[in-house]
Amino acid sequence: MKNPLLLTCVAFALLLNFDLCLAQSPQANDVYSMFRGDAKHSGTYPAGKPIDSPHIKWKFKTNSLVNSSPAISGNNIYFGGADSVMYCLDINSGAVKWQFKTGGAVNASPAIADGTLFFGSHDGNFYALDAATGKRKWVFNTAGEKLFSARHLHGQEPADSVFTDRWDFWLSSPAIDGRKLYFGSGSGFLYALDLKTGKQVWAFKTDGIIHSSPAVAFGKVYFGGWDTYLHALDANTGKEIWKFQTGIDMDKHNQTGITGSVLVGDSLIYFGCRDSYLYALNAASGKLAWKKFNDHGWISLTPVIFGNKLIYSSGSSHKFAALDKNTGDVVYEQEIPTGTFASPSVAGNTIYQGTFIGTLMAMDATTGHIKWTFLTDAAKADKYHILNPDLTISDDKIDAAVKDSGGKLRPIDFGISLGCINSSPVIKDGVIYFGSADGNFYAVD
Repeated sequence: MKNPLLLTCVAFALLLNFDLCLAQSPQANDVYSMFRGDAKHSGTYPAGKPIDSPHIKWKFKTNSLVNSSPAISGNNIYFGGADSVMYCLDINSGAVKWQFKTGGAVNASPAIADGTLFFGSHDGNFYALDAATGKRKWVFNTAGEKLFSARHLHGQEPADSVFTDRWDFWLSSPAIDGRKLYFGSGSGFLYALDLKTGKQVWAFKTDGIIHSSPAVAFGKVYFGGWDTYLHALDANTGKEIWKFQTGIDMDKHNQTGITGSVLVGDSLIYFGCRDSYLYALNAASGKLAWKKFNDHGWISLTPVIFGNKLIYSSGSSHKFAALDKNTGDVVYEQEIPTGTFASPSVAGNTIYQGTFIGTLMAMDATTGHIKWTFLTDAAKADKYHILNPDLTISDDKIDAAVKDSGGKLRPIDFGISLGCINSSPVIKDGVIYFGSADGNFYAVD
């Protein structure tokens, strides 16, 4: 006969050991420790003091574009640059604390846990650095990194030639959950690595590049890619639980591909696609709850939730919109001067949104009305003189600039010339932090 007292002692010991393991499990520090604040990509930050008239607190000049969104730990702020460098700056002054040079553009946002900084690079490596010193702890070699490319891409001629997609701005940023981190790659693999050692726990192969950043919730990893599918995997094993297919464009490869990342809600997950739809799926089953068409405008960003509203914008529709998060019904739509690619962030009652023309807009989350607009240095300079006084783009001036260039300038070049903001802003203690294509990383208060 089994001894009841012995069984009780064993059970207590197992429970105690489990609690100790949880306590010792490395965790991301807080809402500033990874892309969009947490593994669900909520994009929501503490309100802090209101910002009524934005000014530059400090700015830091890199040697190329800054598409990375920052992470913060203590007095350190971290972000990557297209100049192949991961930067650590003093959050109060913008002074450099350390720099780490990789072999390729760092267009991924870093994540922090247990004193370690994690990020990927276009050199095909994924790095773990000591967050305080920048010293390398370990490196993981992926199966390779690359940008999306296709024949006749976006209608470019000759139709049988392969073109690289210059709108493929980002790398997959890591999500941390417990002892594992997850990220995608240009090789089509979604990786799960051990947080401490960098050893592969599992890898899942898709048929396309994965540059969206995975979200983790409900024991699942959610991510999309250029294979047109939104995937849900078991977070522990990497086994696929379900997948959902979005639009396919095999001619110009324009209205296809998931470059934005998933936002996890209470029971629904939300994501945008280049097929111009915003989708809401059941998180458990992957069944479509609703979808919203956006006038052929790409949705390359991650939306944000404010109360019962799902708030987002798109690449070319020039609309800032809020939908009922459960039904997809329109709550409001506001016209804005330009398209957007960066994911919006919310702090208090304000949404902060970077734009294609190098402006950062602050909008009332309840009504969508613009409170103020901040211009990057490049937007102020307006190299090709294409902005109207109301910050709309002059088609006539664009046509003239293209003609003067002998047809070499393309739409993306104008956005870069204006310092387009593809970095999702992070708000802390009344200061907004973000990067720009003009090479600057800004702290605005």
